[in-house]
Amino acid sequence: MLKRPFSLDDAVIAFACFEKPSSYIDEDLYEPERLDYEEMLGGKPRELLTVNNFGISTWGPMCYLTAAAMAYLLPRLMEMAVSGVRDRTEDLFMMRFINHFSAGPAQPQYALFNANQRAVVTAFLEHLEAEHGELVAQECWEDVLTEGIRNWRSSLTTSP
Repeated sequence: MLKRPFSLDDAVIAFACFEKPSSYIDEDLYEPERLDYEEMLGGKPRELLTVNNFGISTWGPMCYLTAAAMAYLLPRLMEMAVSGVRDRTEDLFMMRFINHFSAGPAQPQYALFNANQRAVVTAFLEHLEAEHGELVAQECWEDVLTEGIRNWRSSLTTSP
């Protein structure tokens, strides 16, 4: 299979159709935590969000984003992942991104992604492997990244 080159501009264009949702967090999450996570994100547009708005690897809103929020925020999440930013515990956001996306597009958070958007995510994960593979291996996430690439690639051969 021919690999698609990754461009952050392509990601921005692919996900530009998604507007900022009225809330970011799944309403089924229990009240205190849901409100904490909404407050962390502050209803900000994606361009203003920083790694600090996403907490730390063990506590943060990323797992509870709605499908609309994930689609809207994804270009910013990708940008943070490749920029080498670290959270307040000094964990690389890239590794959190890899972990979060490794299960593939069957997850409910990715339900709004069309084939082109899934191809952009696949290209991004392949970019992380090609351009940041040594760092990923140093952090012991290479197997998880490989799994993620396999899962997202397989979605390209199936219908939405």
